[in-house]
Amino acid sequence: MQKKSVFLVVCFLCLFFAAAGYGRPAGDDLDQGIKQYAAENYDEAIELLKKARAGQPQSSAAAYYLGMAYKQTTEYDKALPHLEDAMMLAPPVKDALSQYISVLYLLDRLDQAEQWIEKAEKENSDPANTAYWKGMVLIKKNRCADAIAPLEKARQLDPKLAQSADYAIGLCHYNQNELEKARERFKAAVVYDPASDLAANARRYQEAIDEGLFPTRPLRVTLGLYGGYDSNLILKPRNDTFAPGIGSPGSAFFKPSLRVEFAPRFEGPWLLSALYAFNAAYHSSFVHSEDAMSHTVAVLPGYNFGRFSVSLLAAYTSYLLRTDPDMFPDENANLKRYLEYVTTGAVFKLLATPNNILEVFLGYDKKEFYHQNLTVAAENRDAVGPRAYLSWTWFFLPRGFVSARYDYNEDRTDGVYWDNKLHRLSASVNIPVLPAAVAAKAGGLYVQAACGFSFANYTYERNFLNDDLVFTTEKRRDRLYDASVGLNWEIVKNLGLVLQYKFIRSDSNMPVFTYDDHIWTAGIEFKI
Repeated sequence: MQKKSVFLVVCFLCLFFAAAGYGRPAGDDLDQGIKQYAAENYDEAIELLKKARAGQPQSSAAAYYLGMAYKQTTEYDKALPHLEDAMMLAPPVKDALSQYISVLYLLDRLDQAEQWIEKAEKENSDPANTAYWKGMVLIKKNRCADAIAPLEKARQLDPKLAQSADYAIGLCHYNQNELEKARERFKAAVVYDPASDLAANARRYQEAIDEGLFPTRPLRVTLGLYGGYDSNLILKPRNDTFAPGIGSPGSAFFKPSLRVEFAPRFEGPWLLSALYAFNAAYHSSFVHSEDAMSHTVAVLPGYNFGRFSVSLLAAYTSYLLRTDPDMFPDENANLKRYLEYVTTGAVFKLLATPNNILEVFLGYDKKEFYHQNLTVAAENRDAVGPRAYLSWTWFFLPRGFVSARYDYNEDRTDGVYWDNKLHRLSASVNIPVLPAAVAAKAGGLYVQAACGFSFANYTYERNFLNDDLVFTTEKRRDRLYDASVGLNWEIVKNLGLVLQYKFIRSDSNMPVFTYDDHIWTAGIEFKI
Protein backbone atom coordinates (compact mmCIF):
# COMPACT_ATOMS: atom_id res chain seq x y z
CA MET A 1 0.00 0.00 0.00
CA GLN A 2 2.84 2.33 0.92
CA LYS A 3 4.65 1.55 -2.38
CA LYS A 4 1.46 2.30 -4.30
CA SER A 5 1.16 5.70 -2.60
CA VAL A 6 4.76 6.59 -3.45
CA PHE A 7 4.15 5.61 -7.07
CA LEU A 8 1.08 7.86 -7.28
CA VAL A 9 2.98 10.82 -5.83
CA VAL A 10 5.80 10.40 -8.37
CA CYS A 11 3.30 10.25 -11.25
CA PHE A 12 1.57 13.38 -9.96
CA LEU A 13 4.86 15.32 -9.79
CA CYS A 14 5.78 14.26 -13.31
CA LEU A 15 2.44 15.47 -14.62
CA PHE A 16 2.81 18.75 -12.69
CA PHE A 17 6.26 19.58 -14.09
CA ALA A 18 5.21 18.60 -17.60
CA ALA A 19 2.21 20.95 -17.35
CA ALA A 20 4.52 23.71 -16.15
CA GLY A 21 6.73 23.30 -19.19
CA TYR A 22 9.54 21.22 -17.72
CA GLY A 23 10.47 18.27 -19.83
CA ARG A 24 8.61 19.77 -22.82
CA PRO A 25 9.49 17.99 -26.07
CA ALA A 26 11.85 19.90 -28.37
CA GLY A 27 9.16 20.09 -31.04
CA ASP A 28 6.85 21.82 -28.60
CA ASP A 29 9.63 24.30 -27.72
CA LEU A 30 10.07 25.05 -31.41
CA ASP A 31 6.35 25.63 -32.00
CA GLN A 32 6.06 27.84 -28.92
CA GLY A 33 9.26 29.71 -29.83
CA ILE A 34 7.94 30.47 -33.32
CA LYS A 35 4.66 31.71 -31.82
CA GLN A 36 6.54 34.00 -29.40
CA TYR A 37 8.68 35.26 -32.28
CA ALA A 38 5.57 36.00 -34.36
CA ALA A 39 4.12 37.88 -31.37
CA GLU A 40 7.37 39.94 -31.19
CA ASN A 41 8.18 38.56 -27.74
CA TYR A 42 11.78 38.05 -28.77
CA ASP A 43 13.36 37.44 -25.36
CA GLU A 44 10.84 34.69 -24.61
CA ALA A 45 11.33 33.28 -28.11
CA ILE A 46 15.10 33.10 -27.62
CA GLU A 47 14.79 31.01 -24.44
CA LEU A 48 12.39 28.54 -26.08
CA LEU A 49 14.35 28.31 -29.33
CA LYS A 50 17.63 27.69 -27.48
CA LYS A 51 15.97 24.66 -25.89
CA ALA A 52 14.63 23.59 -29.29
CA ARG A 53 18.13 23.80 -30.79
CA ALA A 54 19.54 21.74 -27.93
CA GLY A 55 16.82 19.11 -28.40
CA GLN A 56 16.91 19.18 -32.23
CA PRO A 57 20.42 20.24 -33.29
CA GLN A 58 19.70 19.22 -36.90
CA SER A 59 16.57 21.40 -37.19
CA SER A 60 17.14 24.16 -39.74
CA ALA A 61 13.88 25.83 -38.64
CA ALA A 62 15.05 26.08 -35.02
CA ALA A 63 18.39 27.52 -36.20
CA TYR A 64 16.67 30.05 -38.49
CA TYR A 65 14.18 31.40 -35.96
CA LEU A 66 16.78 31.60 -33.19
CA GLY A 67 19.06 33.56 -35.52
CA MET A 68 16.17 35.87 -36.47
CA ALA A 69 15.24 36.41 -32.81
CA TYR A 70 18.81 37.43 -32.03
CA LYS A 71 18.75 39.76 -35.04
CA GLN A 72 15.59 41.45 -33.75
CA THR A 73 17.29 42.10 -30.39
CA THR A 74 20.34 43.49 -32.29
CA GLU A 75 22.60 40.70 -31.00
CA TYR A 76 24.03 40.28 -34.47
CA ASP A 77 27.14 38.31 -33.49
CA LYS A 78 24.91 35.69 -31.85
CA ALA A 79 22.58 35.60 -34.85
CA LEU A 80 25.27 34.75 -37.41
CA PRO A 81 26.10 31.11 -36.49
CA HIS A 82 22.41 30.11 -36.28
CA LEU A 83 21.57 31.70 -39.64
CA GLU A 84 24.58 29.95 -41.15
CA ASP A 85 23.33 26.64 -39.74
CA ALA A 86 19.91 27.37 -41.22
CA MET A 87 21.57 27.56 -44.66
CA MET A 88 23.62 24.40 -44.21
CA LEU A 89 21.20 22.02 -42.46
CA ALA A 90 18.66 19.97 -44.39
CA PRO A 91 16.32 21.18 -45.60
CA PRO A 92 17.96 24.63 -45.92
CA VAL A 93 15.71 27.61 -45.13
CA LYS A 94 15.14 29.64 -48.28
CA ASP A 95 15.38 33.08 -46.65
CA ALA A 96 18.36 32.25 -44.44
CA LEU A 97 21.00 33.37 -46.99
CA SER A 98 19.59 36.87 -47.51
CA GLN A 99 19.12 37.28 -43.75
CA TYR A 100 22.69 36.13 -43.20
CA ILE A 101 23.92 38.74 -45.69
CA SER A 102 21.83 41.44 -43.98
CA VAL A 103 23.45 40.65 -40.61
CA LEU A 104 26.92 40.81 -42.16
CA TYR A 105 25.90 44.24 -43.54
CA LEU A 106 24.75 45.39 -40.09
CA LEU A 107 28.05 44.23 -38.60
CA ASP A 108 29.98 46.15 -41.29
CA ARG A 109 31.57 42.91 -42.55
CA LEU A 110 31.13 44.14 -46.07
CA ASP A 111 33.76 42.00 -47.79
CA GLN A 112 32.21 38.84 -46.33
CA ALA A 113 28.76 40.06 -47.37
CA GLU A 114 29.97 40.52 -50.96
CA GLN A 115 31.34 36.95 -51.01
CA TRP A 116 27.97 35.53 -49.96
CA ILE A 117 26.15 37.82 -52.41
CA GLU A 118 28.33 36.41 -55.21
CA LYS A 119 27.43 32.87 -54.07
CA ALA A 120 23.71 33.75 -53.97
CA GLU A 121 23.88 35.22 -57.49
CA LYS A 122 25.54 32.08 -58.86
CA GLU A 123 22.86 29.90 -57.26
CA ASN A 124 20.08 32.36 -58.22
CA SER A 125 18.99 32.24 -54.58
CA ASP A 126 16.33 34.79 -53.61
CA PRO A 127 17.35 37.19 -56.42
CA ALA A 128 15.25 40.15 -55.19
CA ASN A 129 16.73 40.28 -51.68
CA THR A 130 20.19 39.43 -52.99
CA ALA A 131 20.04 42.40 -55.37
CA TYR A 132 18.74 44.67 -52.59
CA TRP A 133 21.54 43.82 -50.17
CA LYS A 134 24.10 44.09 -52.95
CA GLY A 135 22.97 47.67 -53.48
CA MET A 136 23.02 48.44 -49.74
CA VAL A 137 26.54 47.03 -49.36
CA LEU A 138 27.76 49.13 -52.29
CA ILE A 139 26.26 52.26 -50.71
CA LYS A 140 28.06 51.54 -47.47
CA LYS A 141 31.29 51.13 -49.43
CA ASN A 142 30.73 54.62 -50.93
CA ARG A 143 29.98 53.22 -54.39
CA CYS A 144 26.62 54.88 -54.92
CA ALA A 145 26.89 54.96 -58.69
CA ASP A 146 27.25 51.15 -58.77
CA ALA A 147 24.48 50.61 -56.19
CA ILE A 148 21.59 52.01 -58.22
CA ALA A 149 21.36 49.16 -60.77
CA PRO A 150 20.95 46.29 -58.23
CA LEU A 151 18.48 48.38 -56.21
CA GLU A 152 16.44 48.97 -59.37
CA LYS A 153 16.49 45.23 -60.01
CA ALA A 154 15.30 44.51 -56.45
CA ARG A 155 12.30 46.86 -56.66
CA GLN A 156 11.27 45.34 -59.99
CA LEU A 157 11.53 41.74 -58.76
CA ASP A 158 9.69 42.27 -55.47
CA PRO A 159 7.15 45.11 -54.96
CA LYS A 160 7.60 44.72 -51.19
CA LEU A 161 11.14 46.05 -51.57
CA ALA A 162 10.12 49.03 -53.70
CA GLN A 163 9.84 51.57 -50.88
CA SER A 164 13.16 50.63 -49.29
CA ALA A 165 14.89 50.52 -52.67
CA ASP A 166 13.51 53.91 -53.76
CA TYR A 167 14.62 55.43 -50.47
CA ALA A 168 18.14 54.00 -50.89
CA ILE A 169 18.31 55.15 -54.51
CA GLY A 170 17.19 58.61 -53.35
CA LEU A 171 20.10 58.69 -50.87
CA CYS A 172 22.47 57.73 -53.68
CA HIS A 173 21.30 60.62 -55.85
CA TYR A 174 21.34 62.95 -52.83
CA ASN A 175 24.94 62.04 -52.01
CA GLN A 176 25.93 62.59 -55.63
CA ASN A 177 24.27 66.03 -55.60
CA GLU A 178 21.66 64.90 -58.14
CA LEU A 179 18.90 66.59 -56.20
CA GLU A 180 16.10 66.50 -58.79
CA LYS A 181 16.49 62.73 -59.17
CA ALA A 182 16.73 62.33 -55.39
CA ARG A 183 13.51 64.27 -54.85
CA GLU A 184 11.59 62.02 -57.26
CA ARG A 185 12.80 58.89 -55.47
CA PHE A 186 11.93 60.23 -52.02
CA LYS A 187 8.51 61.23 -53.33
CA ALA A 188 7.99 57.67 -54.61
CA ALA A 189 9.10 56.22 -51.27
CA VAL A 190 6.45 58.28 -49.47
CA VAL A 191 3.65 57.11 -51.79
CA TYR A 192 4.12 53.39 -51.05
CA ASP A 193 3.29 53.69 -47.35
CA PRO A 194 2.86 57.29 -46.16
CA ALA A 195 2.51 56.26 -42.49
CA SER A 196 5.78 54.30 -42.28
CA ASP A 197 8.97 55.50 -40.59
CA LEU A 198 10.77 55.17 -43.92
CA ALA A 199 8.25 57.51 -45.52
CA ALA A 200 8.79 60.03 -42.71
CA ASN A 201 12.54 60.02 -43.35
CA ALA A 202 11.98 60.30 -47.11
CA ARG A 203 9.60 63.22 -46.53
CA ARG A 204 12.26 65.03 -44.49
CA TYR A 205 14.79 64.68 -47.30
CA GLN A 206 12.21 65.81 -49.85
CA GLU A 207 11.41 68.89 -47.75
CA ALA A 208 15.11 69.64 -47.29
CA ILE A 209 15.63 69.48 -51.06
CA ASP A 210 12.54 71.61 -51.76
CA GLU A 211 13.55 74.23 -49.20
CA GLY A 212 17.12 74.13 -50.42
CA LEU A 213 16.43 74.80 -54.09
CA PHE A 214 17.78 78.35 -53.72
CA PRO A 215 21.13 77.17 -52.32
CA THR A 216 21.53 74.71 -55.19
CA ARG A 217 21.32 77.40 -57.88
CA PRO A 218 24.67 77.74 -59.67
CA LEU A 219 24.90 81.49 -59.01
CA ARG A 220 23.74 83.00 -55.72
CA VAL A 221 23.98 86.60 -54.57
CA THR A 222 23.29 87.80 -51.03
CA LEU A 223 23.21 91.47 -50.06
CA GLY A 224 23.25 92.42 -46.39
CA LEU A 225 22.63 95.83 -44.80
CA TYR A 226 23.22 95.98 -41.04
CA GLY A 227 23.25 98.72 -38.46
CA GLY A 228 23.79 98.73 -34.74
CA TYR A 229 25.84 99.83 -31.77
CA ASP A 230 29.15 98.53 -30.43
CA SER A 231 29.64 99.47 -26.77
CA ASN A 232 33.42 99.07 -26.90
CA LEU A 233 34.55 99.47 -30.47
CA ILE A 234 38.16 100.28 -29.57
CA LEU A 235 38.35 97.47 -26.96
CA LYS A 236 39.04 99.84 -24.09
CA PRO A 237 40.57 97.97 -21.10
CA ARG A 238 38.49 97.49 -17.96
CA ASN A 239 41.10 99.29 -15.92
CA ASP A 240 40.90 102.97 -16.91
CA THR A 241 44.53 103.40 -15.88
CA PHE A 242 45.52 101.72 -19.13
CA ALA A 243 43.31 103.95 -21.30
CA PRO A 244 43.79 107.50 -20.01
CA GLY A 245 41.91 110.30 -21.66
CA ILE A 246 39.46 108.05 -23.51
CA GLY A 247 35.81 108.82 -22.96
CA SER A 248 33.04 106.58 -24.28
CA PRO A 249 34.58 103.74 -26.32
CA GLY A 250 31.32 102.94 -28.12
CA SER A 251 30.08 103.79 -31.58
CA ALA A 252 27.12 103.29 -33.88
CA PHE A 253 27.96 101.44 -37.07
CA PHE A 254 26.71 100.61 -40.54
CA LYS A 255 27.95 97.42 -42.20
CA PRO A 256 27.02 96.57 -45.80
CA SER A 257 28.03 93.22 -47.25
CA LEU A 258 27.87 91.43 -50.58
CA ARG A 259 28.39 87.72 -51.16
CA VAL A 260 28.52 86.12 -54.62
CA GLU A 261 28.76 82.33 -54.80
CA PHE A 262 29.19 80.20 -57.89
CA ALA A 263 28.59 76.46 -57.42
CA PRO A 264 27.75 74.66 -60.67
CA ARG A 265 26.10 71.25 -60.30
CA PHE A 266 27.78 68.43 -62.16
CA GLU A 267 26.23 65.09 -63.04
CA GLY A 268 28.91 63.02 -61.38
CA PRO A 269 31.44 63.18 -58.58
CA TRP A 270 33.26 66.42 -59.36
CA LEU A 271 32.60 69.47 -57.17
CA LEU A 272 33.40 73.14 -57.61
CA SER A 273 32.54 76.31 -55.73
CA ALA A 274 33.90 79.84 -55.90
CA LEU A 275 33.23 82.86 -53.70
CA TYR A 276 33.62 86.62 -53.73
CA ALA A 277 32.73 88.50 -50.55
CA PHE A 278 32.75 92.21 -49.76
CA ASN A 279 32.40 93.60 -46.26
CA ALA A 280 32.67 97.12 -44.91
CA ALA A 281 32.27 98.88 -41.58
CA TYR A 282 31.53 102.58 -41.15
CA HIS A 283 31.33 104.19 -37.69
CA SER A 284 30.09 107.38 -36.09
CA SER A 285 33.17 107.53 -33.83
CA PHE A 286 36.83 106.53 -34.19
CA VAL A 287 36.47 106.80 -37.93
CA HIS A 288 40.22 107.21 -38.54
CA SER A 289 41.11 103.94 -36.76
CA GLU A 290 38.12 101.63 -37.18
CA ASP A 291 36.46 102.19 -40.58
CA ALA A 292 37.41 99.20 -42.69
CA MET A 293 36.71 97.29 -45.88
CA SER A 294 37.61 93.78 -47.04
CA HIS A 295 37.51 91.72 -50.23
CA THR A 296 37.70 87.92 -50.25
CA VAL A 297 38.13 85.52 -53.16
CA ALA A 298 38.06 81.74 -52.65
CA VAL A 299 38.04 78.68 -54.91
CA LEU A 300 37.15 75.18 -53.73
CA PRO A 301 37.38 72.32 -56.28
CA GLY A 302 36.65 68.83 -54.99
CA TYR A 303 35.66 65.22 -55.58
CA ASN A 304 32.69 63.40 -54.09
CA PHE A 305 33.22 59.73 -53.22
CA GLY A 306 29.61 59.27 -52.03
CA ARG A 307 29.30 59.82 -48.33
CA PHE A 308 32.81 61.28 -48.30
CA SER A 309 34.29 64.22 -50.22
CA VAL A 310 37.66 65.95 -50.47
CA SER A 311 38.11 69.56 -51.59
CA LEU A 312 41.11 71.87 -51.94
CA LEU A 313 40.78 75.43 -50.64
CA ALA A 314 42.62 78.51 -51.86
CA ALA A 315 41.45 81.81 -50.34
CA TYR A 316 42.75 85.38 -50.39
CA THR A 317 41.48 88.30 -48.30
CA SER A 318 42.56 91.92 -48.49
CA TYR A 319 41.70 94.17 -45.54
CA LEU A 320 41.71 97.95 -45.92
CA LEU A 321 41.72 100.17 -42.84
CA ARG A 322 41.28 103.91 -42.46
CA THR A 323 44.56 104.23 -40.64
CA ASP A 324 47.75 106.22 -40.34
CA PRO A 325 51.07 104.88 -39.05
CA ASP A 326 51.79 108.12 -37.23
CA MET A 327 51.54 108.30 -33.46
CA PHE A 328 48.67 110.79 -33.86
CA PRO A 329 46.60 109.59 -36.85
CA ASP A 330 45.22 112.03 -39.34
CA GLU A 331 41.45 112.40 -38.93
CA ASN A 332 41.13 112.52 -42.72
CA ALA A 333 43.22 109.43 -43.37
CA ASN A 334 42.01 107.34 -46.28
CA LEU A 335 41.59 103.59 -46.50
CA LYS A 336 44.98 101.92 -46.81
CA ARG A 337 46.25 98.37 -47.20
CA TYR A 338 46.22 96.88 -43.72
CA LEU A 339 46.33 93.08 -43.99
CA GLU A 340 46.59 90.48 -46.73
CA TYR A 341 45.59 87.00 -45.66
CA VAL A 342 46.11 83.79 -47.68
CA THR A 343 44.77 80.37 -46.65
CA THR A 344 45.37 77.06 -48.44
CA GLY A 345 44.48 73.53 -47.42
CA ALA A 346 42.20 70.53 -47.79
CA VAL A 347 38.63 70.06 -46.58
CA PHE A 348 37.36 66.55 -45.79
CA LYS A 349 33.61 65.99 -45.34
CA LEU A 350 31.89 62.82 -44.18
CA LEU A 351 28.14 62.17 -44.15
CA ALA A 352 28.34 60.02 -41.03
CA THR A 353 24.57 59.46 -41.00
CA PRO A 354 21.82 61.02 -43.12
CA ASN A 355 21.56 63.83 -40.54
CA ASN A 356 25.14 64.17 -39.28
CA ILE A 357 28.08 65.74 -41.09
CA LEU A 358 31.70 65.71 -39.96
CA GLU A 359 34.17 68.15 -41.50
CA VAL A 360 37.95 68.45 -41.11
CA PHE A 361 40.23 71.16 -42.48
CA LEU A 362 44.03 71.00 -42.57
CA GLY A 363 45.83 73.99 -44.01
CA TYR A 364 48.26 76.86 -43.78
CA ASP A 365 47.91 80.63 -43.28
CA LYS A 366 50.07 83.53 -44.35
CA LYS A 367 49.39 87.02 -42.97
CA GLU A 368 51.16 90.20 -44.05
CA PHE A 369 50.43 93.53 -42.35
CA TYR A 370 50.97 96.98 -43.84
CA HIS A 371 51.33 100.44 -42.27
CA GLN A 372 52.14 98.94 -38.89
CA ASN A 373 52.95 101.47 -36.18
CA LEU A 374 56.05 99.62 -34.98
CA THR A 375 57.84 101.06 -31.96
CA VAL A 376 60.09 97.99 -31.84
CA ALA A 377 60.70 95.14 -34.29
CA ALA A 378 59.24 92.68 -31.76
CA GLU A 379 55.78 94.14 -32.52
CA ASN A 380 55.84 93.00 -36.18
CA ARG A 381 52.71 90.87 -36.74
CA ASP A 382 53.58 89.36 -40.14
CA ALA A 383 53.02 85.62 -39.70
CA VAL A 384 52.78 82.17 -41.20
CA GLY A 385 51.51 79.02 -39.53
CA PRO A 386 49.31 75.90 -39.67
CA ARG A 387 45.54 76.06 -39.29
CA ALA A 388 43.01 73.27 -38.70
CA TYR A 389 39.46 72.70 -37.56
CA LEU A 390 37.09 69.84 -36.80
CA SER A 391 33.34 70.43 -36.94
CA TRP A 392 30.18 68.38 -36.47
CA THR A 393 26.66 69.35 -37.57
CA TRP A 394 23.43 67.56 -36.72
CA PHE A 395 20.31 68.43 -38.74
CA PHE A 396 17.58 67.47 -36.29
CA LEU A 397 14.79 69.27 -38.20
CA PRO A 398 14.37 70.72 -41.69
CA ARG A 399 16.30 74.01 -41.37
CA GLY A 400 17.09 73.18 -37.75
CA PHE A 401 20.60 72.20 -36.74
CA VAL A 402 23.16 72.03 -33.95
CA SER A 403 26.87 72.35 -34.63
CA ALA A 404 30.08 72.19 -32.63
CA ARG A 405 33.58 73.08 -33.75
CA TYR A 406 37.20 73.07 -32.59
CA ASP A 407 39.76 75.41 -34.23
CA TYR A 408 43.52 75.51 -33.91
CA ASN A 409 46.02 77.85 -35.49
CA GLU A 410 49.51 79.12 -34.94
CA ASP A 411 50.86 82.57 -35.73
CA ARG A 412 54.59 82.24 -36.21
CA THR A 413 55.26 85.95 -36.34
CA ASP A 414 58.29 88.00 -37.34
CA GLY A 415 57.87 89.94 -34.10
CA VAL A 416 58.25 87.75 -31.04
CA TYR A 417 55.59 89.64 -29.04
CA TRP A 418 52.78 88.25 -31.26
CA ASP A 419 53.97 84.66 -31.73
CA ASN A 420 51.17 82.44 -30.34
CA LYS A 421 49.09 79.26 -30.50
CA LEU A 422 45.31 79.60 -30.36
CA HIS A 423 42.61 77.04 -29.50
CA ARG A 424 38.90 77.74 -29.88
CA LEU A 425 35.79 75.74 -28.97
CA SER A 426 32.42 76.92 -30.27
CA ALA A 427 28.83 75.74 -30.71
CA SER A 428 25.71 77.08 -32.40
CA VAL A 429 22.07 76.15 -32.84
CA ASN A 430 19.36 77.18 -35.31
CA ILE A 431 15.80 76.32 -34.21
CA PRO A 432 12.63 76.87 -36.30
CA VAL A 433 10.02 78.53 -34.09
CA LEU A 434 6.85 78.39 -36.18
CA PRO A 435 5.00 75.25 -37.34
CA ALA A 436 5.40 74.52 -41.03
CA ALA A 437 1.80 75.56 -41.83
CA VAL A 438 2.24 78.94 -40.12
CA ALA A 439 5.72 79.49 -41.58
CA ALA A 440 4.31 78.93 -45.08
CA LYS A 441 2.11 82.01 -44.58
CA ALA A 442 4.09 84.22 -42.19
CA GLY A 443 7.61 83.21 -43.20
CA GLY A 444 10.12 81.09 -41.35
CA LEU A 445 11.20 82.39 -37.94
CA TYR A 446 14.35 81.00 -36.36
CA VAL A 447 16.07 81.41 -33.02
CA GLN A 448 19.82 81.40 -33.39
CA ALA A 449 22.30 81.12 -30.54
CA ALA A 450 26.05 80.61 -30.35
CA CYS A 451 28.84 80.56 -27.81
CA GLY A 452 32.58 80.17 -27.86
CA PHE A 453 35.73 80.03 -25.79
CA SER A 454 39.22 80.80 -27.06
CA PHE A 455 42.55 80.62 -25.33
CA ALA A 456 45.78 81.89 -26.81
CA ASN A 457 49.18 81.22 -25.29
CA TYR A 458 52.06 83.42 -26.44
CA THR A 459 55.51 81.99 -26.97
CA TYR A 460 57.89 84.59 -25.59
CA GLU A 461 58.09 86.57 -22.40
CA ARG A 462 57.77 90.34 -22.39
CA ASN A 463 57.77 93.21 -19.90
CA PHE A 464 54.45 94.86 -19.07
CA LEU A 465 52.57 96.62 -16.29
CA ASN A 466 50.28 94.39 -14.26
CA ASP A 467 47.08 95.49 -12.48
CA ASP A 468 49.15 96.74 -9.56
CA LEU A 469 51.10 98.99 -11.95
CA VAL A 470 54.26 96.99 -11.31
CA PHE A 471 56.46 95.88 -14.18
CA THR A 472 56.57 92.11 -14.57
CA THR A 473 58.01 89.66 -17.09
CA GLU A 474 55.68 86.90 -18.25
CA LYS A 475 54.32 85.14 -21.30
CA ARG A 476 51.03 86.65 -22.38
CA ARG A 477 47.92 84.46 -21.91
CA ASP A 478 44.50 85.48 -23.30
CA ARG A 479 41.10 83.95 -22.61
CA LEU A 480 38.15 85.09 -24.74
CA TYR A 481 34.49 84.25 -24.07
CA ASP A 482 31.63 85.13 -26.41
CA ALA A 483 27.91 84.41 -26.61
CA SER A 484 25.16 85.60 -28.94
CA VAL A 485 21.43 85.18 -29.42
CA GLY A 486 19.26 86.39 -32.26
CA LEU A 487 16.22 86.03 -34.48
CA ASN A 488 16.13 85.48 -38.22
CA TRP A 489 12.76 86.08 -39.89
CA GLU A 490 12.18 85.33 -43.58
CA ILE A 491 9.66 88.09 -44.18
CA VAL A 492 9.06 87.14 -47.80
CA LYS A 493 10.87 84.81 -50.15
CA ASN A 494 14.57 85.76 -50.37
CA LEU A 495 14.19 88.68 -47.92
CA GLY A 496 15.04 88.26 -44.26
CA LEU A 497 15.27 90.35 -41.09
CA VAL A 498 18.14 89.73 -38.67
CA LEU A 499 18.30 90.79 -35.01
CA GLN A 500 21.23 89.87 -32.78
CA TYR A 501 22.89 90.61 -29.46
CA LYS A 502 26.47 89.54 -28.77
CA PHE A 503 28.60 89.72 -25.63
CA ILE A 504 32.40 89.38 -25.60
CA ARG A 505 34.65 89.17 -22.55
CA SER A 506 38.42 89.11 -22.79
CA ASP A 507 40.63 88.11 -19.86
CA SER A 508 44.41 88.38 -20.01
CA ASN A 509 47.36 88.52 -17.67
CA MET A 510 48.22 91.73 -19.58
CA PRO A 511 45.59 94.23 -18.33
CA VAL A 512 45.71 96.26 -21.53
CA PHE A 513 44.02 93.31 -23.31
CA THR A 514 41.16 92.84 -20.80
CA TYR A 515 37.80 94.24 -21.85
CA ASP A 516 34.04 93.68 -22.14
CA ASP A 517 32.01 94.42 -25.25
CA HIS A 518 28.27 94.42 -26.05
CA ILE A 519 27.14 94.54 -29.69
CA TRP A 520 23.55 95.04 -30.88
CA THR A 521 22.82 94.46 -34.59
CA ALA A 522 19.73 94.74 -36.80
CA GLY A 523 19.66 94.29 -40.54
CA ILE A 524 18.14 92.83 -43.66
CA GLU A 525 19.41 90.22 -46.10
CA PHE A 526 18.27 90.04 -49.69
CA LYS A 527 19.02 87.00 -51.86
CA ILE A 528 18.78 86.75 -55.63
